[in-house]
Amino acid sequence: MVTMSDVAKAAGVSRATVSYALRGDPRIAAATAEKIRQAAQKLHYNANISARSLRSGRSGIIGVAIYELDRPYPSEMSAAVSREIARRGYQPIVQQTSGSKDDEIMILQKVTSQLCDGMIFSPGQVSDEELRALSHGKPMVLLDDISPDPVFDSVNTACEDGSAAAVHHLIDIGCKHIVVVGPSYDMLLDDKMASSVVGRRMTGCLRAFEEAGVDVSSRNFLPLRHWDPIPSREAAYRLLDSDDYRDADGVFCLTDTIAISFMRGLADRGVRVPDDIALVGFDGVTESEYAVPSLTTIRTDLDDLARKAIDLLLDRVNANVGGTGSDPSADTASDGDLAFPDSPQRLTAAWELVERESTRR
Repeated sequence: MVTMSDVAKAAGVSRATVSYALRGDPRIAAATAEKIRQAAQKLHYNANISARSLRSGRSGIIGVAIYELDRPYPSEMSAAVSREIARRGYQPIVQQTSGSKDDEIMILQKVTSQLCDGMIFSPGQVSDEELRALSHGKPMVLLDDISPDPVFDSVNTACEDGSAAAVHHLIDIGCKHIVVVGPSYDMLLDDKMASSVVGRRMTGCLRAFEEAGVDVSSRNFLPLRHWDPIPSREAAYRLLDSDDYRDADGVFCLTDTIAISFMRGLADRGVRVPDDIALVGFDGVTESEYAVPSLTTIRTDLDDLARKAIDLLLDRVNANVGGTGSDPSADTASDGDLAFPDSPQRLTAAWELVERESTRR
């Protein structure tokens, strides 16, 4: 059986260097890490997870828990995170929470605590206190965490700035009555909703309206009970059938999935985009480029999101290893305190407004 020592000999480095490199440790030069990975691949080296876990307390596995995998944006985000995990020499395990608290708890209890060195987690129903308890001292990075007193590092999407840019774009191309599809007009009265992803995107819209001197009312918001394709398509019918929205000439949908379905509903009624109504989405999913017309969108750089999330996570994973100069396969931290940073970092993924046919006039 091929061992780590065999890989070290083939690559001309120490066994400790191989261990560091295959775990994605940033202290190993990129060229050296690549040489080690190639040697491992050539020798068909596969680390024995059980043996390595017994020896080091680490498995080389990073967990990823996302709310839903059957929608374009979370699916593409999961793929980007998985690619980055693999690039660092770790093995990803991706699971879907389905927005269920029971599923979130089960994943944290059964997967994170037993199999993973750390977790990239998209929180939904689990509280900060529960996250701390269920992580069992394992490092974790949250996606779009909006806790007032965060427990873990997080990487967020540019909800507020991106939404403001979308509304400003519609104003800049001459739209006079802009409708935001997704949130209700009064949702920000609920403090909990105000700090959610939806609430932060709505806050960005309101900021843009205020900066442009636009008087805002319920006529600027078309709520959706469920952010699914069928309700989104039907929302286009409601907009066209209602006197409150009939003069709308610009629409910002809070996700690309909503926007593409909404555009289908407009087409059903013979309304042309962008000639009759200009349309902007948010996320930058692949389908947005191939819609007819192609969709202007706020694109989140998912590769940047993945890099930032894995950088934060591996910093915590490596910090849990006792001794900065030791082999990560030999030493482990005495406790999980380092998984709970005193000052958790909050980073924002890069983003851009991608102008396409749906707003060209």
